[in-house]
Amino acid sequence: MAPNQTGTRTALRTDGDFWDTARWRPAVVARRTASWVSATRGRRIATWLLLTVLLLFVLPVGVGAVATAQARTDAAGASTIDAIGWMNVRDSAGVAVSDYVFATDHGSLLHPGNTALSTVLDLEFAGFMAIGVTAIWLIGYAVSFRWLELVSVPLTKVADTLAGQVGTPMVITVAAAIGAFFVAWFVLRGLFSKATLQVVTMLAVALFGVGYLAHPMADVLSPDGLLAQGRDVGVAVAAGLNGDADPNPQAVVATMESTLADNFVRHPLQVWNFGHVVDESPACRAEWSAGVAAGSDARVANGMQRCGDFAAYTKSRNPNAGQICTGLLLLLFAAVLLLFGVYLSGKIVVAAAESIYHAFMAIFGFAAGGFVYGPSQTFLVRNLVDAFVSSGKMVAFTIYLGVYALVLDDLFRQAPGHGIEVIFVGGAVMVVGVVLLRRVGKNVAARGNQVVAQIGSVLSGGQAGAGGAAVAGAAATPSGSERLLTALAAINTVNANPVTEYMMGRTRFPLSSRSRLRQEAETANMRIAAESGRRGWILNYNRTREQIIDSARSAAGEYGHTPLGAAVAVDRVIDRGGGLGDADSALTSAGFTDKQMRLDAIRAYNYRTSWGPNMWDGDKHLGQAIASMNVLKLGRTPANIALFQRTAHRLANRRFADPELRFSSFDAEEQALLRAYFANPTKSVIERINQVATGAENTLPGISGTVQPERAALMNRFINVHLSRSYLEAAQAEDLPAASEILRKMALPEYWLGTSKLTPSKAIPTF
Repeated sequence: MAPNQTGTRTALRTDGDFWDTARWRPAVVARRTASWVSATRGRRIATWLLLTVLLLFVLPVGVGAVATAQARTDAAGASTIDAIGWMNVRDSAGVAVSDYVFATDHGSLLHPGNTALSTVLDLEFAGFMAIGVTAIWLIGYAVSFRWLELVSVPLTKVADTLAGQVGTPMVITVAAAIGAFFVAWFVLRGLFSKATLQVVTMLAVALFGVGYLAHPMADVLSPDGLLAQGRDVGVAVAAGLNGDADPNPQAVVATMESTLADNFVRHPLQVWNFGHVVDESPACRAEWSAGVAAGSDARVANGMQRCGDFAAYTKSRNPNAGQICTGLLLLLFAAVLLLFGVYLSGKIVVAAAESIYHAFMAIFGFAAGGFVYGPSQTFLVRNLVDAFVSSGKMVAFTIYLGVYALVLDDLFRQAPGHGIEVIFVGGAVMVVGVVLLRRVGKNVAARGNQVVAQIGSVLSGGQAGAGGAAVAGAAATPSGSERLLTALAAINTVNANPVTEYMMGRTRFPLSSRSRLRQEAETANMRIAAESGRRGWILNYNRTREQIIDSARSAAGEYGHTPLGAAVAVDRVIDRGGGLGDADSALTSAGFTDKQMRLDAIRAYNYRTSWGPNMWDGDKHLGQAIASMNVLKLGRTPANIALFQRTAHRLANRRFADPELRFSSFDAEEQALLRAYFANPTKSVIERINQVATGAENTLPGISGTVQPERAALMNRFINVHLSRSYLEAAQAEDLPAASEILRKMALPEYWLGTSKLTPSKAIPTF
């Protein structure tokens, strides 16, 4: 019976423990779960893996499900996610990011596989949008300071009330009396310098305290206060780094927000959806924006077909598991972006909160603490300095954001197509950015502490005056100026002593101002110089410079020191990786001694480069040729003529170079068709040639029988090859009317086929 009774009692006790409410309290359950998980190594590893999967994949998909559930269709037909629509984040094209769609085939009863794939893609897409847009909005909201407007009025009222309660005449009188006691004490002890410093400090506190206690928060929360000024300075510097010489803070914040939206949502979404960034084509960019604004993924897909991006159209009509994998990677990328946004926004808000807190604490300092010698005066100084340091943090963090947005924007522009590899690098750069941002905050705070320590030491220091015995023996002792010079000489000797250097941590001149910073800079420079010499970086840099100079020398060797030689030299310097800033020195080293010739060649090249995209939105090389002809409208100077001829040479011998392709490559009927087209280009002929080349048709006017697509494609290629050769001949002969007419014939097919929306007759000048 004993064993049975024991088992019965154990079972009853176990059942009783199960129904005990104290056993199931959240804290008790958490401790019991933690003990169970940490009991073995296998459980710990399994738990971490499970949490990682939940955070990286399940949670974002869950967020996507919620966002998808909150998606609505407004009156205009745009599909909007309510969870992020109110944030009103827009890209550089003015399209609301919450209106973005993922264009894909959603399947049907006959294609259930596409239905399943599109469902998963939609969930991933909604999660990616919710996380990415939230991060961008957080950054923009923090920098715009709209949140400060919500709390400025109540905080100002509270501060005014507190100042009225604390800064009463009675409190100030008592504090001043205590401060006067310290003055008397220092005088009695012969510490006249300390007494003088205490009097000056009390007068300064009384003078500045009157204005401060009248409106304590005016210097912090007003439109011209520390926080607003710190934000404006940071935005101005960030705008200057991005090329805006006269910035408007609100406009800069909006531009920064649209840049982040392009790089972190729009372009990654296009890579995910179509395999590349379709914005690189102006026509596809417009079609995509119009389709997204309409909220129709079918219109987006059809727009890709209309703009000629058949690869993007095919991708959007065929969902696959690879897109799901890409979506998971983008979810991870968006999570990193959210981490960066939350951390940066938190830093900015915390800096503002610190400034407000120290402004509140300064009320007590100006009302009483500033009059009393000792820690209370240091308390006032610390709060005032920390308020300015917090404003400095605002400047540092805002500048940091501007520089970071500029770096990431340049990073995304570097890689052709802005592919997944750039997204990976961008995520890694953001992780590094969080680490660097922590260092920036710590460095600014450390400098503030140093300032407080130095001012505190001055307030608590002061030199004791001489007593009666010293006065009696004044004739036998050196004068004050002589003692001062002797002391300074002794300090300088100690400061320059190598023993002092080793004792102070190998810091040269340790007693001098900014000695540690100077030591760090000198050490860093020495290490960089030694490392550069050991790894050959300086030698490689000089080799690169020599390579750029050699390109200019080769142009001088072929064309002489002529305007044409200068134009070719500038062209080759840029092709070798140099910039316009390197061109003048490279041409000088190559023997182009005429400074005006060098400057004219560089200026003409700059005109062509900057005008090209605006003159023609089709083929880049054709746009440069059109730009070079427009440069001639500024004047037929030798430099402009040389640029015109050099551009024609590039068009014929690089863009459309095909030495083997001539009229003899075609039969008589094909030659007749081509000669007729060259004499009078028509839209119907070029469209028919393109239709045959794509397989849509198989006959051409004037050619008997069927025409193979390869022959039509060869004819299409020959049109540009022949016209570019004719254009080069006209350029070399300086026959501008003929060159203008030939260039118009080259541009017409792009205009007819929709590759360019600009009219050739308006873009190409006549002579």
